Amino acid sequence: MLEKCLKCNTSFEVDESLITSKLKFFKCSVCDNEWPFVKNKNPEKSTENISEEKLRKDLDAIRSEIEKKTDILSKEIKVKPKEKITKVKNQNYNTKKKTVAQIAEEIAEASVKNRETKIIKNKKTSSTETLKNINSKQKSFAIPLIVFISILVISSSVYFRNNVVSLSHFYFPNFVEKNFHKVFDLFEHVKIPFYADFKNLEIENFGAVYEGKSVKFFGNIKNNSKYSILTPTLKVIMTTEDGKILAETIIKSTQPFISSNNFIKINHLILTNQKYNNATIRATIMKEIHSSS
Repeated sequence: MLEKCLKCNTSFEVDESLITSKLKFFKCSVCDNEWPFVKNKNPEKSTENISEEKLRKDLDAIRSEIEKKTDILSKEIKVKPKEKITKVKNQNYNTKKKTVAQIAEEIAEASVKNRETKIIKNKKTSSTETLKNINSKQKSFAIPLIVFISILVISSSVYFRNNVVSLSHFYFPNFVEKNFHKVFDLFEHVKIPFYADFKNLEIENFGAVYEGKSVKFFGNIKNNSKYSILTPTLKVIMTTEDGKILAETIIKSTQPFISSNNFIKINHLILTNQKYNNATIRATIMKEIHSSS
């Protein structure tokens, strides 16, 4: 074995067979320097047989193997995305016996799995955020749509009120006749009248007779439509041959609707102070419908 003086750096070859347990110091024969004896000292083995250059080469080899295995595994996943990469685990496997290539392969597989997990998480997160954005947009769009539809329905019901009421009476006659006066009073309160349907209404056999000091008007109002129609208000005028008005009256029916292809009878009596000979009677349907109450 070799020993080196710590003071003058002189090297000495020492016979190991002469070293005993009683030996505690070495003494330099050149400068008389003494230094302690260290048992089992072996500078060549202190580095544990691994030099820095060898360690660097091993690390470079591991790095290159990791990159190579990662590329291979990534290509396999792209070709066969549904196949799972599995590795048989052996708890008794001694890690110290693994080669550089095996270690690199395991590290590459782990990095690929981590990458897959991150991609899946990112996809789930992005899909969740997309759904939230879609739901929020749908909610923000739903409120104005509901308001618009409500306004459209209300305005259409008001504009086509005669048609709505007629169709409702055609399908639900008892319910509509029972509650129509409430609807009529509401529209009358807001100054929106119901109008007579001149196209489908007709006055038939209208006339008048004296009964004492009164005049009785009679006749029919016919509905030529396929649906129920609101009963109109009549205006009756008695005139002389020269056009002088003798009597004038408004006839409001107590029956709010005339059924389809049906008619209602008119029987209306007014008081007069005298009888008029050769009088002319003219009955017309008024535009606005008035309540009989």
